[in-house]
Amino acid sequence: MIEISRSVDLGKLIDRKSFMLGMMTSFAECLAGECKRCAFSPPFYPEDLHLLKPEAERIVAEQGVELWLEENNDIKTENRVYWWVMYKYPEVLEEYHAIRKNGFNPAFEFDAFRGLLSYGRIWGDNADQVVPRMREEENIMGTVSRILFQPGDWPVNQEARLT
Repeated sequence: MIEISRSVDLGKLIDRKSFMLGMMTSFAECLAGECKRCAFSPPFYPEDLHLLKPEAERIVAEQGVELWLEENNDIKTENRVYWWVMYKYPEVLEEYHAIRKNGFNPAFEFDAFRGLLSYGRIWGDNADQVVPRMREEENIMGTVSRILFQPGDWPVNQEARLT
């Protein structure tokens, strides 16, 4: 048996599209589970939009979250990147737009978006007093099961448990 880690430079095997969609799947699961209020997809070149859009839309539909495309018209054309703002509730997108209307862009002033992205909350004052709750019940199809398994193989049925 050949060990791939010793025979192949794994750094050369990373597929950009799969990497970005994998990150989006992870963030979508966090949003669906209400662990995050908002997430940004990885930034991408405008010409990559057509490659990513169909699967990105499918992932968020399966997870019950939404996408909004940030075209960054405030970045020079030759340097422009896009990303999707990912969210579950419309007021979160409204908050993103309000921060942007104040002249902030995450590419330059990421800290202005830190609270919206739910970063730093666990260490916030009185974080130990927060009582976790879901705003709504999770109802997701499972992007991971669709991509990695044959239909019906995930989640594993209770009858498959060894006793």
